Amino acid sequence: MKKNIFISLSVALFALLILMPSCKKEDPPSSSIPTINVSSYFNVTNGTLKTTSFPAAESDVALSNVVLNENVLAGGSSYVTFETDASVNKILVGVQDISGYYELTPSNNTRDISYDFIMIMSQSLSVSSFVVQLAILDDNNEISQIYYQTVELIGAGTGKLQISLSFDNDKDIDLHVVEPNGTRIYYGSPVSSNGGELDVDSNAGCSIDGINNENIYYSEEANIENGVYQVYVDMWENCDPAIATNFVLSVFYEGELVQALTGANPKAGTFPVNAESNYGEIENIEPVMTFEITNAVAKSQFRSFEPRPLSESAKLKLSMQK
Repeated sequence: MKKNIFISLSVALFALLILMPSCKKEDPPSSSIPTINVSSYFNVTNGTLKTTSFPAAESDVALSNVVLNENVLAGGSSYVTFETDASVNKILVGVQDISGYYELTPSNNTRDISYDFIMIMSQSLSVSSFVVQLAILDDNNEISQIYYQTVELIGAGTGKLQISLSFDNDKDIDLHVVEPNGTRIYYGSPVSSNGGELDVDSNAGCSIDGINNENIYYSEEANIENGVYQVYVDMWENCDPAIATNFVLSVFYEGELVQALTGANPKAGTFPVNAESNYGEIENIEPVMTFEITNAVAKSQFRSFEPRPLSESAKLKLSMQK
């Protein structure tokens, strides 16, 4: 009798185990797993995203005089130039050991000229550094030797509104933003009462730090005014007049590039050889971009932000203004 009871209990326990739902955690659907590819790092203006691996070199053609900012900001930009003695059908841009790359058709494929393009960094970029890969597809449909450039991420705010400037050599070039109410954010007034803040100011007074970026952002706690914003790029001091300087400006609002009223977004430009120093007198220059915010909602309990003490370099620059 005990034996029969034991057998019955064993059978019942076995059946219970079979019927119980599995405790193993199911893998999430593949669509919910984020895909890390080159677009997680940056976009290339007018480039087409390719999902295959970066192609291997097929020829002895090389790129020369490559200029690519070694420092980038999340939500920032980079103006890239290079030269090659081959005719260029396509420009290829990727990240080493990361899937995907961008393919870009140049506007001119004549030999022995300089080529350029703009990279816009993801606002969610968080890696400390990564390696950009650059190559061309020549007129023989062969891939050139691959150029590699390590870039470092510089800490900067992104927030609800971000205005970011990058330039390609060591000059004291300043970013100024004039809010709809007329308040100017710049090295001499780095925080507005609305909370707009200049948090990256490079090469002040030609004391070269090599960052070559400037950044103004509005945090989630800041107040975004509706109206027209004016953005100026000023050659405060031309630290090396013998070379020209390319720059690119980008503006993000709520995670998207805003539509420019004047200029473009991103907006590229060049200070030519022997460009004069302007020492912050923006009354002498025109804004390189204007944009308008129309859908901002005023905060019901907005606090006015206090001015931030000026850095020693900012005080020096203000004392040197005409």
